[in-house]
Amino acid sequence: MASGASPAVGGPAPTSKDEATAGNQRGAEESVTVPQPVDYTELYERIKDKPCRVVQINQQLEGFNGGAFRTRSDMIERELESIHNAQTLSEVHEELDAAGRRLKQLGVFNKVEFFAHEEPLDDPSACTVDVRLEEANWYKVRAATYVEDSERTLELGASMSNALGNAEHLGANFEYGTENSHTASVSFRQPRAMGLPLLLELRGSQLFRNNQKASSYTEQLRGAVLGLKSLSGVHSLEYELGWRRLLDPSRSASRAVVAQMGDYLKSSVRYTAAADRRDVSAGGAAAALGGAGWGVKSTTEVAGLVPPSVGAGGGGSGPDSTLRFVRQQVDAVANVPMDDTGAVVFSLGVSAGLLLPWGEGGMSRPSCIADRFFLGGPSSLRGFKFKGAGPSDARRPAPGRSASEQALASGRRDALGGDAFTSIFASLMFQLPHPALKLMNLHGHAFVNGGNVIQLLGTGRPPAALLSEFGSTFRWSCGAGLVVPTPLGRFEANYCVLMSAAEHDRVRRGLQLGFAASNL
Repeated sequence: MASGASPAVGGPAPTSKDEATAGNQRGAEESVTVPQPVDYTELYERIKDKPCRVVQINQQLEGFNGGAFRTRSDMIERELESIHNAQTLSEVHEELDAAGRRLKQLGVFNKVEFFAHEEPLDDPSACTVDVRLEEANWYKVRAATYVEDSERTLELGASMSNALGNAEHLGANFEYGTENSHTASVSFRQPRAMGLPLLLELRGSQLFRNNQKASSYTEQLRGAVLGLKSLSGVHSLEYELGWRRLLDPSRSASRAVVAQMGDYLKSSVRYTAAADRRDVSAGGAAAALGGAGWGVKSTTEVAGLVPPSVGAGGGGSGPDSTLRFVRQQVDAVANVPMDDTGAVVFSLGVSAGLLLPWGEGGMSRPSCIADRFFLGGPSSLRGFKFKGAGPSDARRPAPGRSASEQALASGRRDALGGDAFTSIFASLMFQLPHPALKLMNLHGHAFVNGGNVIQLLGTGRPPAALLSEFGSTFRWSCGAGLVVPTPLGRFEANYCVLMSAAEHDRVRRGLQLGFAASNL
């Protein structure tokens, strides 16, 4: 039997001194712990309530394209001031997020960045914040064309932002349409006025709108609007003061329109509230409808906020005619994807409005035609021409025209609009399968559209009769077509089938082209 030490249980015995040394080295290497990745979320949850305060804020300011920095330092300090109130690490993060939102709301920065680090090192509860601000271009010039209410319009505009360093926005705009409608306006906007989450806006404009093709009158409006709007876009409050003049240049307007001619003073307050829960990042056909989800907007206007004037009449018969009414409109939309990809979306849109006068004898006078609701066209009632559905009146023979011209014009009627309306639109929109059509962002849809508009004021009819008429004369259409979403709305090429129409409606059977704006 050989004598000697037995090997340790569980491992071979070294046969030499070198092999023993090498084995010891390998054992030491195997015993080293491999570093694990740090879970910063878990680490933050453990230390977020520890004391932390900001002792210094360093600003790195960059002007546009290497130019001078324009924004006044006191405006920046105002938005950063609350950061010093933070007492814990979580409060520091919350205040930095809030300050970043406030600085972006000024609308003058391309980039807003914050970086917090431990400094000075001898104070574990202190930190320093570095702020980097990069200004956007302070002037813009634009030109665009668009189609609205069957009229093609050229728009030219120029604006200056932050020229004086107060984050102010100055703008001038001019629009000219193919029907000779034109608008000139200037505006001033101040975001975060007085440090509040509000947008202060002042606009002055002069407008000329040609409504002769549909209603035989033109409208001139000179006025100003003072508005306060929440920066979130949820609330808007505006006061409008303007002078309106309605004219009959063709001298062939219907008697109902002629009774509206004259001058009006408009002094009104308008409040708008909106809730938009559509997900704009949703893909597929939902993106062409503004996103998956729902949205609601309500607009309330009260006009006549001046003392009663002598000669104020419902038809604008005197230079002191004052408009006195309450106008309410509600728009709602819901887009529901039928599958996870959003390739097929069911969409439902509803709009309704009511116009009522106030003051002595208000219900006995017709409302002003320029404030009424109209229906017809891809934006409100497909299968009907623009302002083609609803009350109308025959035009008069124009003086000085030949018998053939008068005979041609005798069948034309003026759209009068109404004091109450509703419009319903339901569609099933889907992506087209061919890759080239997807690249063109072309969609298909099948739809059903319905609506009606009636006059309430000056008719002398009881409410029950008006309600019965509203239900019995409801217009309906259906069809299918192609849709291309654009920044100005959806361009639609539809084949329309009329299911219900009134005697004097101006209809558009078969192919109808046009832009459809969103309900919101």
